[in-house]
Amino acid sequence: MKSKLQTISAVIASLLFTAHSTIPSPSGKINMSKNNDSIPTIVNDSDVDLLANGLKLEAARQFKKFIAPQNLQQWQTRKNAIHQFIQEKTNYKRFHNLPLKYTEHKINKLEGFELKNITFQTRPKTLTTANLYKPEGNGPFPAVLVMMGHSRNGKFYDNYQLVGQDLAKNGYVALLVDPWGAGERTTEHLNFEYHGSHMGGHLIDIGETLMGMQITDNLRAVDLLESLAYVDKNLIAATGASGGGNQTMWIAAVDERIKAALPVVSVGTFESYVMNANCICELLPDGLTFVEESEILGLIAPRKLSLFNALHDSNKAFFPSEMFRSHRIANQIYKLHHAETNFSYQLFNTTHGYWAEQRHAMISWFNENLIQKKAPQSSNYATLPTLSQSTLQVFDQGMRPQEVLSTQAYCQQTAADLMSKFDPKKINRDRQLLQLQKHLQIDFATPPKYRNTKTSINETWDRYDIKLPNGTELLALIANPSKAKKFKLIFTTDLPKKQLNDTVRKYRDQGFAVLLSDLTGLGNNSSSVGRNFDNGLPKLHTLSRSQHWLGRSMMGIWTEQIAHLASFIKQNFNPQNIEIHAEKELGVASILAATLNEQINHVETYETPISYLVRQAKLDSFYSQAIHIPSIINWGDLPLAAALAPADISMHSLRDIAGDSLSQSDITDAQEKIASLKTILKSKSKIKLLH
Repeated sequence: MKSKLQTISAVIASLLFTAHSTIPSPSGKINMSKNNDSIPTIVNDSDVDLLANGLKLEAARQFKKFIAPQNLQQWQTRKNAIHQFIQEKTNYKRFHNLPLKYTEHKINKLEGFELKNITFQTRPKTLTTANLYKPEGNGPFPAVLVMMGHSRNGKFYDNYQLVGQDLAKNGYVALLVDPWGAGERTTEHLNFEYHGSHMGGHLIDIGETLMGMQITDNLRAVDLLESLAYVDKNLIAATGASGGGNQTMWIAAVDERIKAALPVVSVGTFESYVMNANCICELLPDGLTFVEESEILGLIAPRKLSLFNALHDSNKAFFPSEMFRSHRIANQIYKLHHAETNFSYQLFNTTHGYWAEQRHAMISWFNENLIQKKAPQSSNYATLPTLSQSTLQVFDQGMRPQEVLSTQAYCQQTAADLMSKFDPKKINRDRQLLQLQKHLQIDFATPPKYRNTKTSINETWDRYDIKLPNGTELLALIANPSKAKKFKLIFTTDLPKKQLNDTVRKYRDQGFAVLLSDLTGLGNNSSSVGRNFDNGLPKLHTLSRSQHWLGRSMMGIWTEQIAHLASFIKQNFNPQNIEIHAEKELGVASILAATLNEQINHVETYETPISYLVRQAKLDSFYSQAIHIPSIINWGDLPLAAALAPADISMHSLRDIAGDSLSQSDITDAQEKIASLKTILKSKSKIKLLH
């Protein structure tokens, strides 16, 4: 009977390895297929998600390493290191001296407050859309920066605008800023889109992070509040729910002008982010290699901080039980400051959200902890009317100025600036390859000998269990190694089984020995947990984000594994030629592997991008989330990798980074660019780009 994993494998990846038994037959071989040309199945079926379990265990081990400091001097040293780490990994920027260019586009006088629809400059030549809720009177008023969660419509979302109304009616100025890539800051004005997944991935490719973009915005929002004559500069606070609560924690951690912080349904542990449903805007790259959430909370000490969590939250990352784990350690940091009374939490009998109950408690908490006054008689929080989108809009549809940048526009502008400064004549090949490994987060080196075990499957196929230097074990199927002087390594992500069988047969008929292997996250090595959380998101979203937390990238993992498999073949079979057939993202990994491993003689790719430059950003891209590589454009982009590779390269059915097909003109331009790089680098390899 066909197993569940066999069905998944037939659809998802290389479709190689799910089976019921590897017990040898009396002849000593396992004849698992009547047709020995067909790809056999070679491992037992299992309901255990080894990949997800392994990553969760790794995250748990990291959590155990982060203990509270013993004294303030020790904490100050650690605190400085954490601040430096956050800045380096998120690449957030401080533009305190940049003109704000504050503009009020519309003003509405409503019951109990004034609504201002505004823009201000958050980074050079970049405007941000926002709503400013101002109480009646002249002030000076305390002010609260309100950060949005994952509502695609940003500041328009009912529960978030009600936070602004509640604050204004209770005497607080409230500034609600559209998050980067949401609200009025989407690719097409008022065509709301999710700001994470590939949108956040494109930022990674240019050396930015979505978290860093938001921290930069929020630092400038505090600059704006400080500039307003009717705001008390010494009484500025921050709040938000979900992703907005996450932003609240980060802005309070890096900006001491925030005197009181109230993150709602957002605090748990970084450990619980691994193989769980979270946005890329909540990703601190390499975070778990250096810090846990408890220490980020500790950065806020001794200032006022309260954590609001919901008893019926559906996301483990925000469960009260996870919050308590971080609270326990952070509270010890507050004790070092003799300020444990400034750190509290509240639990609410609600689901995930900034509901009326939390809003009511929020007003009371700010009154007591920011302005040290008892709460005035509260308004009817549950029945406040929401405002229409047209009332809150800064710009009429189609009238948004170019300075309000979308992620697509920002990536295009930044990449163009990076490439204009790139001088290939200054390239040192060895240094460039070391930098590539740094961006891929790998350290490739061929070991003296690969540990491996061999199992014969039938007259055609042998299984090899190969242990890589980093401890990873890969299974590989190899056909006819003793009869061939050339090897073809085949890597696919979702090729149908019949087509994969036909591909294998074609190469064997041409005299190739063939290697097939499921790389991490694919086929037999895939994660059912990750697929479940990826629902509605790009493939491998959960796995890719989790690897980033643990100091790796999927593309780096694949590149290293392909390079090692090529070295294994050379060591054990010593063929004259090692060639690769790879599809989609694995084509990128194969080209990168060929730049690092000179034993690869030829790479043939299908439906692979030739560049990471964004032409049209898409949420539902042709590629998985794994395609993204930190700072790959800063390094020089894929044409440089192709030019540096000693191997010949043939690229078929070329696409852009979103998966759109390239025109012949586009291909000609790319071919000329690579040819120019090869001339400068004195490269002798042959590169063909085919439509």
